[in-house]
Amino acid sequence: MRLMLIGYNDGVLAALDESRPAGSVVLVEEADLWEAKGLAARAAAHPCLGEVRFGRYQQDEQFLDVVRDFGPVDAVVAGLEYAVVAAARAAEELGLPGPGAKAAAVLRDKLLLRETMRAAGLPTPAFREVGSAEDIAAFAAGGPCVVKPAGRQASLGVLLLDAGADPGAAWRHCTGADEGRQLAKRPMTWRYLAEERLYGPEFSTEGLVDEGRVVFCNATRKYTLEGPSPVETGHTVHAQDPSWTRELQAFVDAIGYGSGILHAEWVRTADGPRLIECAGRPPGDRIMDLIDLAYDVDLHGRWIATLLGEDTGPAPTPVRAAAIRFLTAPRPGTITGIDGADAVRARPGVVRVDLTRKPGDTVTDVRSSWDRLGSVITTGVDAPAAERAAREAADLITVSLNTAPETNSHDR
Repeated sequence: MRLMLIGYNDGVLAALDESRPAGSVVLVEEADLWEAKGLAARAAAHPCLGEVRFGRYQQDEQFLDVVRDFGPVDAVVAGLEYAVVAAARAAEELGLPGPGAKAAAVLRDKLLLRETMRAAGLPTPAFREVGSAEDIAAFAAGGPCVVKPAGRQASLGVLLLDAGADPGAAWRHCTGADEGRQLAKRPMTWRYLAEERLYGPEFSTEGLVDEGRVVFCNATRKYTLEGPSPVETGHTVHAQDPSWTRELQAFVDAIGYGSGILHAEWVRTADGPRLIECAGRPPGDRIMDLIDLAYDVDLHGRWIATLLGEDTGPAPTPVRAAAIRFLTAPRPGTITGIDGADAVRARPGVVRVDLTRKPGDTVTDVRSSWDRLGSVITTGVDAPAAERAAREAADLITVSLNTAPETNSHDR
């Protein structure tokens, strides 16, 4: 078996290290990202990873020349959000199962997503493309709304506007979003939209799809920051509601999705679930780890097996709850110390503690997932127990700061 991964992802590779032969994964990555992220050293830790070639896949089709020259592969998957369309195109080029290039394009463009859902008769918030502060003001008409890029990731540039909010400030925030080393060093083109603001608890669904049929669906409870930037503060996986499978299947039918994995985000409004967005890749924020812990399953393995046409057996059900809570700084500043992590790792129910920042890094207000400091993962007999363990563990990790900086110099 040879698997092509487009876009380097440590989590995907770590899972494949456990389930696939050494050297069986071939990687296509942007040369800029390979160097900027120091991926050579990280790649050496993954025995499953064999050949690496460079190709431009971020808003570029040069990668197809690389794909055609790679030799036979059995499946193609996206490791990153910005590789979703490329992976779908590569699968079609090689005659392999995948989501389909048309469906992948819908998943990567929130404006196209809204248009497709509306055409299929599925409920969707009111929306319009915007190109200026004046467009935002005209759409909002003095009321609340959401402003966001149509094709970015990690909640970057997303802003929740209350009634009477400044559209000029919103436009500058949305268009000024910076991802640092997540993007190749060449000009990119972005679109933006304003849409109706939805209210209610938030969920995500993680689904495996085989030739248009949802064969596994998990629902994750989401928690986000209060205020204008809805960055995730935590997730919980436990008891499942079968209605989410029906919602996800209706969406799959609407966009003509073929085979692969989906990560859809929803708001459960008073009128029922409304889709916020959907990604054609594994979820981030260690949701895959939560699912593996809650279900006693290897979801990465099932995803790859689905694309390979292997029998994955019946869909699993949860046997426990799992939760993650993210760490944030109490205010902007330069980190002088992070204490308590080792003690937290020894607490009952704590599965892992990850710190993504260190003393000397500077932090600002949390405006995207890149601005968080780390995370704590816990398990429990039910959702309240897992959430309580995660919350208490996160509260025991303290971050010391000195004076606030003008900018965040931490390289995302």
